[in-house]
Amino acid sequence: AALCGQHSLNNLLQRSQFDPVYLSDIARTLDQKELQVIKDASGVDSEDYRSRVREGSGNVDASGNFSIEVLRSALQTFNLTLVSYMSEAIKKSGVDLTMRSGFILNRDHHWFAIRQINSRFWNLNSMLPQPETISHFKLAAEVEAYINAGYSVFCCLDGEGDQNGALPDPAVEEWECERGVASYWWKEEDLLKGKSSNYEGHAWRNVGEGMRLDGKAPAGGRASSGDGGGSEDEQLQKALLASMGESSGSVDPSQLQNMSEEEQLRLAISASMQSSEVDKEEEEVEDEPAEDDPAAVKLQIRLPNGTRVVRRFKETEVVAKIYGYVKKEDGTGGGKALELRAGFPPKSIASMKTQT
Repeated sequence: AALCGQHSLNNLLQRSQFDPVYLSDIARTLDQKELQVIKDASGVDSEDYRSRVREGSGNVDASGNFSIEVLRSALQTFNLTLVSYMSEAIKKSGVDLTMRSGFILNRDHHWFAIRQINSRFWNLNSMLPQPETISHFKLAAEVEAYINAGYSVFCCLDGEGDQNGALPDPAVEEWECERGVASYWWKEEDLLKGKSSNYEGHAWRNVGEGMRLDGKAPAGGRASSGDGGGSEDEQLQKALLASMGESSGSVDPSQLQNMSEEEQLRLAISASMQSSEVDKEEEEVEDEPAEDDPAAVKLQIRLPNGTRVVRRFKETEVVAKIYGYVKKEDGTGGGKALELRAGFPPKSIASMKTQT
């Protein structure tokens, strides 16, 4: 399911920690690092490099399916990592499965979490009608059943990968409702009694921030984020505007007003992936056209180091190629910000990267 990687992380942490924009940025950074490794090993003209560029992102797709490396990178902020349950490190550790704090499971782009809360394990699969408890006695059999069904199982360990991961405590006080959205919380006591509705009177539906098992939520509506930054809707729109602003120049906030949350999330991922495509264009600098090429345009450029150069480009090349050329000539790669200006008075041309 789309964005279930995000859901699984938030369910594991029991808080609305990660949004699609943040995870898409991680995916883009990982893509750039992978391209750089291939570039350093075989160069931009190699078939390996060109093939990797043609493949597009290997860490996120347009529907919001994230790779295991994205999930691992996100958890590093909590000094946590994910290690395969089938790995030698887990087998040799000798730690009983019931002593683990949590797990992430995956099959065919679907991710979900199993986590220990208040000495009970809970299946937080958003495809289920509601969270389900798993007894310590049945945990091993449950995990084995998932493996036999084709799932990959990852144990949550500390950042070094050799100790059990210390997950954040679940919410137990009313003020901790600020972690997420009230409509996605469940009372543990209600689940144990077999009730089939949560605070808002319905089961998991259109989930995005993660499900909660403990604590009390404010009556009605969405909880505040607690950081003074406005409601979660407002914060999501700010993140969307920031993400889209890089790839499209400027975005009218009113464009987001009438969109559903799902539409906004897809737009954010699309914008992030568009930015990734621009980065790829910068990586592949075309050969300079011949001086007598009628389809060539000549540009005078002052490099960041102060040197002035004259260089020809094909009139069909996008502006991102100019950025790539300048970075190559000036040696301003490695993630250093680069701003190019043109016209009079000089204005940034960052918003024109996808134009010719």
